[in-house]
Amino acid sequence: MNYESFFQMSFEPFANIPDTRFFFETNQHKMALLRLMHAADKMRGFALLVGDVGTGKTTVARKLLAYLTRSPKFQTGLIVLTHENFSDEWLFTRIGQIIGLKDTTNLMKDPMNILTKQLINLDREGKKTVILIDEANKLSDSRIVEQIRGFLNLELNDRRIITFILIGVPELERHILQNESLQQRIAARTYLKSLSRDETFGYIKYRLSVVGANISSIFTPDSVDLIHSYSNGRPRLINTICDNALLEAAFLQRVPVDSMMIEEVSESLGLKKQQFGNFKREL
Repeated sequence: MNYESFFQMSFEPFANIPDTRFFFETNQHKMALLRLMHAADKMRGFALLVGDVGTGKTTVARKLLAYLTRSPKFQTGLIVLTHENFSDEWLFTRIGQIIGLKDTTNLMKDPMNILTKQLINLDREGKKTVILIDEANKLSDSRIVEQIRGFLNLELNDRRIITFILIGVPELERHILQNESLQQRIAARTYLKSLSRDETFGYIKYRLSVVGANISSIFTPDSVDLIHSYSNGRPRLINTICDNALLEAAFLQRVPVDSMMIEEVSESLGLKKQQFGNFKREL
């Protein structure tokens, strides 16, 4: 069933996929983006974006990537780590592809030398090389972490020729702390926290406005309170609750979405049990 038609929306507003159209600029998200853009533009070498699961890190990363990609002065790309067990060759090859190496067949014969020559060529062309690594908390191998540190030694006429921006959950920092030299090279570090109740309201309102809908005709104030409560202000869970609530409202032909509907949806998603478990731990 398509709830977009029922609510007369141009497309779905709460899909849990990174989409820069839905970038909601809270103060913390704007500051995070500003710091990372500054680190990239000034080629600071190494920056971190850290936040708990579902706080919007990937959306910020995609917004940053879109900005860098649009500018002709950047050579940039995104590496997403889907698991911890990846080889040196895989990482070097991905970096090589991003920086424009046409042939990576013989890259592992002398990876640092080959990559460094290409980075120097890019620098001479006036290009700033910025590599984003999402899910970087999967960098658990200290040897791989050390190789990233090795890239930060690459300088030309007192300027860096590559900058890494790592994005991940707090576990990422624990990996970095194990390498004191790399820790000291952090030029920018920014954290994303859960949204406040007012920010949750603004977040839902903004996403609905993007698809041509009005929050006041769809969600009651009490329902927004419960969405914030059950999601703990995490955008990913806000999306999940709202998406399920809109589907149920369309199926029942019932608007606006009220608190009872949010209770039912949250229970079906197992969020009420999670909240009760968190409450017990706090006690």
